[in-house]
Amino acid sequence: MLPPDELPAATGTKTVRSDRGPDGRFTRGNTAARARRLRAGPLGGVGGIDSTSDTFKPFARWGRRYGAHRRRELAAAHGGEISAGVGALVESAALALASSRYLQNQGAAVGDAELLKRASALAAEARQNELAAWELAAREAKARGASRRTALDRVRERAAGRLNAHAEGDGET
Repeated sequence: MLPPDELPAATGTKTVRSDRGPDGRFTRGNTAARARRLRAGPLGGVGGIDSTSDTFKPFARWGRRYGAHRRRELAAAHGGEISAGVGALVESAALALASSRYLQNQGAAVGDAELLKRASALAAEARQNELAAWELAAREAKARGASRRTALDRVRERAAGRLNAHAEGDGET
């Protein structure tokens, strides 16, 4: 085996076709377009909020905002960050809660006890996902170490260090 500085130059042969044409634009059927068609939406649905019924859209938007707010709360409570697993549990809880609110609204409008019962079951499912997210976030924070600094702590420490270095520099000149 040759040392890195004695390896031959890499050849310019391409085995993968380019996804861009001569003008730099994506070509028809490129891998980015295929991936985009299959990508899940913010709440897990392939189509996202825009593909839901008009009556559910406000509830879906509320669920998305709720999930984002709850992720920020969990991050703040558990050392400044949460894992993707915790985020997924929060998203599941947010979607279940949004669906619960939707069914509650629909059931109350028509007086359908079965819809109200399903709304209650979804609210309980949301609660369980929230509890699981909290527990997982707490365990992960403990595993990271209680003394781990947050990003804000690191920024403050750097700023204080710069101020001290600047102050020391002024005293020496």
